[in-house]
Amino acid sequence: MPLRPTFFDCGDAALLVDFGSHYDPSLSQAILAVSEALTCSQLRGVNESIPALSTLTVFYDPLELPKENLIAEIENHCRSEHAMATKPRSWDIPVVYGGASGPDLGEVSERTGLTSDAVVSLHAGHTYYVYMLGFLPGFAYLGDLPQRLRLPRRKTPRARVPTGSVAIATDMTAVYPLESPGGWHILGNTPVVLWDMSRSGEPLFRPGDWVRFKPVSEEEAAEIREKSRAGWAPEPQEAL
Repeated sequence: MPLRPTFFDCGDAALLVDFGSHYDPSLSQAILAVSEALTCSQLRGVNESIPALSTLTVFYDPLELPKENLIAEIENHCRSEHAMATKPRSWDIPVVYGGASGPDLGEVSERTGLTSDAVVSLHAGHTYYVYMLGFLPGFAYLGDLPQRLRLPRRKTPRARVPTGSVAIATDMTAVYPLESPGGWHILGNTPVVLWDMSRSGEPLFRPGDWVRFKPVSEEEAAEIREKSRAGWAPEPQEAL
């Protein structure tokens, strides 16, 4: 189905392309295809396009590219069917659930009416879609969380959430790539490094990828952590 966006000025050198308030993987993939097509078109004056849940922000030079021409180009891509050249990938991410690694597992269990084991099984038994990156370098918003695990953010955010924390809030789950403040419920921690400047500033996940979490023991995580310090990173599979 052709996309029917609404356009809003975002300052004097950016355009917000709004596709509505609803979001799902199908819409996200269409937005990513438009973003990629716009980049591949090499239209003079387009500097960058950033996809989000249901929007695309396009940064451009209005002295080189009139806004009307940019809108016409985007509308043309929205009417077309595009197959993305960048193939989505699938990741298996090890997680130590509960204990010091997951201080909110007990509370989530209590509030959802599930046992701690059931919370872990439900969270790790689902495959999540990478909608967008934001908040921190490499912070990926992963949806859609199983309905029974959906809780609002914590009333009082933590001042410090450890690097690698795997957390949930509303209909999303995420991994904190760096230590930071945060108000999500922490279920566990992964030894995998999501943000490493030695990767030329590239985050591990990118929009359109799929992520699955795998419960591991503290001992297994310690071994992975040692390998990560030596530069190891998990290899993705091509998503089906």
